[in-house]
Amino acid sequence: MVLLRRLRICLFSLSVVFLLSSLSADITEIREYRGKKVTCIHSGLSSTAGKVCGTYGFARVFTGTVKSATEISDTDKRLQLVPDESFLGPATEVTATVNQACMPLKDPEIRAGDKWLFYLQTQQRPGQNAQERELVLPYDSRSASLSSDAAQEEISTLRHLARLTDSGVVTGRVFRLKKKEERIESVPVSNWPLTAKSVSKGIEYKALTDRNGHFEFELPPDSYTVTANTQQGSWAPDRDPSVGKAECANVDFLMHTDGGLSGTVTTAEGNPASNVQIAILRISPWHEYFTVQTDSRGHFEVRGQEPGRYIVGEGVYANTTAEWRLRVYYPGVSSREEAIAIDLGDGETRSDIDFRLLSSAK
Repeated sequence: MVLLRRLRICLFSLSVVFLLSSLSADITEIREYRGKKVTCIHSGLSSTAGKVCGTYGFARVFTGTVKSATEISDTDKRLQLVPDESFLGPATEVTATVNQACMPLKDPEIRAGDKWLFYLQTQQRPGQNAQERELVLPYDSRSASLSSDAAQEEISTLRHLARLTDSGVVTGRVFRLKKKEERIESVPVSNWPLTAKSVSKGIEYKALTDRNGHFEFELPPDSYTVTANTQQGSWAPDRDPSVGKAECANVDFLMHTDGGLSGTVTTAEGNPASNVQIAILRISPWHEYFTVQTDSRGHFEVRGQEPGRYIVGEGVYANTTAEWRLRVYYPGVSSREEAIAIDLGDGETRSDIDFRLLSSAK
């Protein structure tokens, strides 16, 4: 099983260049917390094998009550916690530190009397020896208020895992991205069927998402291909988790409307333009771009595209003046102003995006 961990760091300083250079896929979030700017930096690796879930990587996992919450710095609180139902570690009272400033914005401020699901890790601060490691509540963990649907789903999975001996769990969510006013929001997809297929035996298992887009498989140990591509008009990349006894893998599916763009690119002489990088630029309802390579026939194809307006071109991101002169946009023009934008409807496929490259003599 591929074991993936996410690292998050919360700093008050905006001088984080030395950290950013050593991390991959960094995302920096600047927040206002009690009148001060707080920079929260996190990075993480993603894989089609998913992320480890359950209790793996934690020292204590339990539901319980916050007996006290004492501020010890501008960002941190020291929590005295009384366990109720323990999934990992002894059910004894424990002290943990949390960086409240970088907790998910959807979570409430942690206060005395609150009831939460707690995932705690150990941390060794500079100058401490191994015996002095302290417990922390990571702000990127799956800890959550018991009043939230997320906590109840986590508890259900933890109880499920506790009962297992010869099988494991694959769990996750199915969701879409929707534009609401000026924001892009994640929207759960309910009652969506998924299939998990055993790699070694070819046996298929079925699951259905609940109202929060959450699903769960109980599976014998093996490698699997899990797909959400079970209904026409929507598409997401398949995932390939491995399952061990009493282990848990988490795989999420971002569903795309299954629109497609394809065409054929030829050279100025009319021959197939093979191995050419074609840029796909979405200009509405939000801006993004990616590239796709033509095959030996000069053909390119992308799928899983949301409805919107697109511009297609080659050499669009050239770095030299000579290369700029060779850039070409569909339907075969040299400037973006002359390009014909492609309006892609919901689930529509456009297979006529054909154009010719410019001559290198120009």
